[in-house]
Amino acid sequence: MSCSSDSNINGDNLGSDDDDGGENQNTIIALSEFNRNYNSIESNSMVKDRNFYWATLVENNAIINNLIKDDVELSVYLETAKQRLSNIASQNNVTSLQYANALKFSNNEIIAISTAIKNVAETNAPSFINFSNSHIGPAGVFNQFAEITEVDRLQQLIVEEMLQGINQIIDTYVAGIDPAYPDLDRVSYDVNSSQYRLLLKNLVSDLNTNTNQMELFYQPFLDFALGALEINNRDEAARFMPLKLGENAATYQNIQNIDWNDYQYSMIVVLGDAPNSSGDLPNISIGGMLRSDHGVDLLNQGLAPLIVFTGANVAPFQSEFHEATEMKSYIMDNYNISENKILVDPHARHTTTNMRNVGRFIYKYGIPIDKKAIVSTSTSQSSYLSSSGFLTRCTTQMGHIPMTLHNRLSDFDIEFTPKIEVLHLDSSDPLDP
Repeated sequence: MSCSSDSNINGDNLGSDDDDGGENQNTIIALSEFNRNYNSIESNSMVKDRNFYWATLVENNAIINNLIKDDVELSVYLETAKQRLSNIASQNNVTSLQYANALKFSNNEIIAISTAIKNVAETNAPSFINFSNSHIGPAGVFNQFAEITEVDRLQQLIVEEMLQGINQIIDTYVAGIDPAYPDLDRVSYDVNSSQYRLLLKNLVSDLNTNTNQMELFYQPFLDFALGALEINNRDEAARFMPLKLGENAATYQNIQNIDWNDYQYSMIVVLGDAPNSSGDLPNISIGGMLRSDHGVDLLNQGLAPLIVFTGANVAPFQSEFHEATEMKSYIMDNYNISENKILVDPHARHTTTNMRNVGRFIYKYGIPIDKKAIVSTSTSQSSYLSSSGFLTRCTTQMGHIPMTLHNRLSDFDIEFTPKIEVLHLDSSDPLDP
């Protein structure tokens, strides 16, 4: 997270109304708690909604939109961004790296912009407090900032995270810088190829012809980042969404009929396994079938009313098959399991997000959060889950530990309960935020 600064976008000193470091009492907020009945706002881009929900909220809130749009500092930056877009669009033989460098936020710009947002929120604290209590708190997706007590600082931190997330997409899917898991999540093209440079040129040209529709400081570069994801076929964050109206609809409706006192556990969570070994089918691995078999056995013992499969289309690269949905189909075909007992998370690309995403189901679907669940997987992965190395990886990559582990039941199975931090959307992982 970038440190806040009192330098504005043009390098001038904005000063501070709070030089002694104390809280401005006019900006104090007791943020509303997460509400699972909160109705999310949607734009025309589910990828944007999942990665940059603050932008979607601002664009659909006339009061906050106008306050940001009318701010002098942020208006100047919008024109600067449009000019950079126009300049690079007019050039020939532009490399992918040059596009990336021209159309993302510098570290100094992130600091200056977030400081300007802080000033807007401080000056208009009642409007931003209402905005935050109506959306920022109950949505849950910003809850790593839930302990922030000043609304202006809250908005500043959210915007810093958003700008860094936009840069992350541009670095990976324009400049070709390897993400944390390059074998799974990398750019789809050779970024130095003439084909990719032409795709970027066409994207930039199209954006440049539509700058009159860009009214907020972040839109030129956000639209460029979203366009880069699109030309790389990297819409994974939007696939199957909203799950509770699609793949999970039958179970989501059935959850309200479950008497949780009848079961020792809330769910059996089965972690996915990619079909990338000898003997695997194209759509499901031998390991995935074995894990599914064991999960069904636990379900049939009456330990829990639900079985949950988690795993995306991680291997082979950009596979059309998603581990979770393939395991769901496998048990429905082979065990005659009713669909209203099955939940799927087809987005998680790593063990860390496997655990995070099923935790989100527990909080958002009305499943008892204090009732233990079982996570079931291979012996080696189960051992890894309970290691200090896994906890360190969670903290390093996601900024939080998604669960509390309890008793080990077997070589394959461990009890767990989720932590509310799982609700925070992570734009640094744009394929599964």
